[in-house]
Amino acid sequence: MPDDDPRTGKVWPFLMSWTGRISALIALGASIGGGFTWLVAHHRQKVERQAQMALAQSEAAQAQYPAALKIYDDLLKSDPLDQPALDGQLDAVMLWAENFHAPDSTDAGPALDQIMAILAAGLVRAKGPRAADILAHLGWAHWLNRHIAAREFGPDAEQNLRAALAADPHNVYANAMLGNWTLQNGGGIPDAVQLFNAAVATGKARPFVRALQLAGLVGCDAPAARIAVMRAANDMRRSGEPLDPDTRRRLVTFCCDVMFNNHVELAESLTAVPPEDAWSTYLWLDGPRSDAAAVRLQYLHHAFIHAYLSEIAGNKQQALAQYRQLRLQLSAMPGSLLDAVNAAILRTSKSP
Repeated sequence: MPDDDPRTGKVWPFLMSWTGRISALIALGASIGGGFTWLVAHHRQKVERQAQMALAQSEAAQAQYPAALKIYDDLLKSDPLDQPALDGQLDAVMLWAENFHAPDSTDAGPALDQIMAILAAGLVRAKGPRAADILAHLGWAHWLNRHIAAREFGPDAEQNLRAALAADPHNVYANAMLGNWTLQNGGGIPDAVQLFNAAVATGKARPFVRALQLAGLVGCDAPAARIAVMRAANDMRRSGEPLDPDTRRRLVTFCCDVMFNNHVELAESLTAVPPEDAWSTYLWLDGPRSDAAAVRLQYLHHAFIHAYLSEIAGNKQQALAQYRQLRLQLSAMPGSLLDAVNAAILRTSKSP
């Protein structure tokens, strides 16, 4: 075909056009392939981070706080601004502060350092109720640093707790922690009770609030402590709150055990709530016994408390009859219970 054939001039541009189109398609394919690869990698990374977050939350829920914090730390190394990881880290460390235990002060120190460092960093970012939560836990960590680690004796604990309460007067942690702190530092029962009542009224973190309330009151021998314990226990019974058997036994021993409480202390406990509530709460606290001897002794103690309630309600003759019947049952069982019965008979028989 001659070089000056007009078809030659048409073929070459046609070929070049298709070559360009093919190159563009190849480039587009490469771009799409690269984008798909990025999407797959991004999705895999997201799934892996979600799995790590779930694992960290599971560790914290099982009280494996150092393990949980290690996972959050690894996540934040790759993305220091990962908000869910930052929030999870704070939640875990606050839980750790609430449930802090250490074999001795040597072990407590480094752990509390870690807790306080994370709380202090979180406080810088937080606002509103979240800031009050963190401030309260920071104050509690300072108190633990004094109470368990014996490493500080300044005012930081109280200052942080009161600052949390000032920031949010209804904050459950600030009220409960400051209530316990008040009892452990010689504060008045009325002030502590007011703080605990405010914490209970929030309806939040109820098991934690009750644990601090009951532990603080049972360890306090000041006037009205038994009244506060019986009122708290009665409230728990009426609202169906759980209470483990060991704590129930500690409370009934502190308030209503004839072997450990004198007449004044028993009267204080059993007049804290109306008589029917006092009897129901006493039975609720003094749970069932397992062996026959314990069941028999419990029956006798219950009979004494029932008579005692009749006495303090003003039914002297009924109480006297109950005490005399109980003395007959105890005639072959000398001991503190029989002594208490004899004292009660003498007291009620002389009453007008």
